[in-house]
Order: sequence, then structure tokens, then C-alpha cells
Amino acid sequence: MTRGGCKRTSDSAGTTVSVIEAGIPDPGRDMVFSETRIGVWSIRAGTLAILLVSWEFYGRSANPALFVPFTGVVSAFVDMALVSNELWLATLDSARAMFIGFAVAIPIGTALGLLIGRYKIVEYVLDPYVSFLYALPMVVLIPLLIIWIGIGTPARIIIVFLECVFPIIINTTIGSQQVPRSLLDTASSFGASERQTIRTVVVPSMLPYIFTGVHVAIGTALVGMLLAEMLVVLRGLGGLIVTASNSYQPARVIVTLFVLVAESLLLVGLMGRLRNRLMPWSQQHGRVGG
Repeated sequence: MTRGGCKRTSDSAGTTVSVIEAGIPDPGRDMVFSETRIGVWSIRAGTLAILLVSWEFYGRSANPALFVPFTGVVSAFVDMALVSNELWLATLDSARAMFIGFAVAIPIGTALGLLIGRYKIVEYVLDPYVSFLYALPMVVLIPLLIIWIGIGTPARIIIVFLECVFPIIINTTIGSQQVPRSLLDTASSFGASERQTIRTVVVPSMLPYIFTGVHVAIGTALVGMLLAEMLVVLRGLGGLIVTASNSYQPARVIVTLFVLVAESLLLVGLMGRLRNRLMPWSQQHGRVGG
């Protein structure tokens, strides 16, 4: 039924809702240009062009020690990436420490979260310490880590690990506690052992929460990497930022920030592909709901 130019439909319970409210495309409505794929990308490209032109004009009138035009950033990128190669060397150096800490945090965080959420005795023992360390800013532990471990790659790896592991633990704990009771009862009625129940029921139900924790940990991994490199070892991308800022070279700082953003987007994209591969139903749900 049509009312006021808005097409109506009824759900299974007989409730009348608008097609727009239900999120269902209306084939009878003409799609405006801004809703087409070309329109969306045209708006994005136009917005980006305005931003870059404004950046260029403002940068040309600003103090070069404080701000530079976009062409100055491009020039700095060419110098750092193609002439001296220091940008790629720093990126590889940072990525090595970050990926090691991140890769170690995923299985440890997932295992601890599963144990805390699944077994009450483990929750009673570990939950206060996990909550305390998660609330504690990791930057305050850096002086102690320098005293205990020294400065170098091990310190960077441990700082990244500590930044990553707690979001994974907390999200995995929530996931293991949210497993539907009906699924656990069904597994028990079929005589499944504890190991079989965890492998076939608990872990599949936890996957969305695990990926949420890992997604959060990507951002905290970059924070931990920068903290370690800017405050402990002065190398990698964090070292480039500190060196460039101390010598009043904002173009080099901005280039490094762009590389960090690209690295973060790459990790998020790879994690999204892995999530869709392991949980194809989530991708289908995202298409229906989005």
C-alpha cells in the first residue's frame, strides 16, 4: 500500500512498516544521482579535490616550519621513498616488531579469554588482574620495561603485545560467555566431551567476538609500536616522526602519518577478508543489513 508517496509493506506479524524504514530498496522509486555508485564516488572525489586545493593554498601562505602545502608532502615522499629509501626501511623495521607482538597476542589473548569465560575458577583468579592492566595506561610501564629488558627490539615487541592482548582477552571472554545455552545443552545431550564442545560449539560462537577484539587490537598495536619507537628506541616510523619534528620538517611527519594510516587500513582489510572466509554468514548478513 502507498501512503504519502511512501510505499508500505507488512511483516509476518501483520505490522505495516514503510519500505524505507525496513531498509528494503524500492524498485518503483527513481534513484537519485547521489545514491548511485558513480554519484557516491563523484562526491568523494570532489570533496577530496576541495580538501587538497584548500590544503595547497593554505600551505603556501603558512610558515614552512609549521605547515607545508600538499606538493611539499609529495616532494618529501619522493625523497624518503625513492631517493633515500629510509621510509621503506623504517616501515619494515616497525612492521617486524609490531607483527611479532600482534601475532603472539592473538593466540594468548584468545586462549585466556576462553578460559576466563568458560571456567569460573579461572575468572575469579585472573579477571581482577586483567581489568587492572587493561585500565592501566601502558605508557606508565615503559620505564619499568626499560629497566627490566633494556632498549631494543624485545622491548618494542613486549609493549606491542601488552597493548594488543587485553582487548582480545576481554572480547573473547564476552564471546565465550554469550554462547547460547541451548547449543551447549544439545552438545551435552549428544554426549560431546568438553574438548568437542569447545571445538564445535564454543569456538564457532566466539568467532565474531574474537575478530572484534583483533580489530580493536590493530589500532592498539600501532599505538604500542609508536610509543616504543618514540620513547624507547628512537627508530622505525616513530623514530622518523621524532627526528622530523625535532628538525621542524612537517612534510616528513605527514608522510610518515600517511604510511601509518595505509598500514592500518591494510591490516583491517586483511582481517576483514579473513573474517569473511571463516564466517561467510557474517558477510551475507552485512549485505542484507547494510
